[in-house]
Amino acid sequence: MIKYGLIGDAEFFAWLEQNMDKLMQRDPQALVYAIERSCADKAKVVAADEREAGSRALLNFGHTFGHAIETGVGYGAWLHGQAVAAGMCMAADLSRRLGWLTPAEFARIEKLIQRAQLPTRAPKTLSGAQLREFMSVDKKVEAGRLRLVLPKGLGHAVITADFPHTLLNETLEQCREAT
Repeated sequence: MIKYGLIGDAEFFAWLEQNMDKLMQRDPQALVYAIERSCADKAKVVAADEREAGSRALLNFGHTFGHAIETGVGYGAWLHGQAVAAGMCMAADLSRRLGWLTPAEFARIEKLIQRAQLPTRAPKTLSGAQLREFMSVDKKVEAGRLRLVLPKGLGHAVITADFPHTLLNETLEQCREAT
């Protein structure tokens, strides 16, 4: 749900901030609204790119980082949603470093994911170098270039391979649990 707010629905992201406690308490009205809105947001993305030629890759927000975590810890050690949540925070951190998110926007993302009781960092058992290695073989590597889905403000994301790898390395090193 958080992913849909971040990649294309800032209004929904704000609603999630206001209603996360209700969602965590399994409030039926809040759940129905959030599920319906998430499905509608996903349907919009899929309808705009039915043949997966471009913008549909936005649905992979957080997944490249998340898949690296899953590979590194072994599939099943973390739930897929947990790895993607940490991956969304890592992508947001890189966007903050690029100047695409303000520190306040980054803090809002991290806080909402924490309120959903999801991890915001990769496990400390994985080094930044290991994460980078796992990311380098991701299916979204195209012509040898790693493509990531990164937020450019709340409610808007882009698919890009144009980022300094020094900043990616900083994210990979610094977005791990404290040792």
